[in-house]
Amino acid sequence: MLPFVLPIVVTLALGGLVGEAWPRNIASGSGLKLAGLLATAVLASGVWWWAVRAIADRRAHQMAAVVCAVTGLMGWPVWSVGIMPSINGMALGPEQAVTMTLERTEATSIKNSSKQHHWAWLQPASPGSAAGAGRYFIPEATFQRWNLESPRSVTVTIAEGLLGAQVVIRYE
Repeated sequence: MLPFVLPIVVTLALGGLVGEAWPRNIASGSGLKLAGLLATAVLASGVWWWAVRAIADRRAHQMAAVVCAVTGLMGWPVWSVGIMPSINGMALGPEQAVTMTLERTEATSIKNSSKQHHWAWLQPASPGSAAGAGRYFIPEATFQRWNLESPRSVTVTIAEGLLGAQVVIRYE
């Protein structure tokens, strides 16, 4: 179960040690799914090698490979949305302001909580923009302000992160 448990433990450790010090809000269209899959494959392969290093039976090798692959794939989302965004936000490149059109805002309920997540559907004002169109996670204060003012366009400040994904720094 190590290929599944280890990413969870690392995510909890990052949350406890770093918290919100590193920005981790990834811009739409700039995900870390491939990086998470690569991390999953490396970890699952390493665990498989460690588990079978002293076993000569080929059938045990095959069974361990299947178990490591399945548990590794269970950990893939944890890498992609837990660890990788934090690592990506550890070091940022130069900031870039992108003008975007605000299509709508929405709030979604957090499971088993009275709190809500707040979202904005944004479209780049110009084609070829560094930030893609889609749903962006926004702070509650920004959600309230945009609902009161109903701006047509907003400015999203982004920067390229350590792993190459665009990180949202702030909304204006």
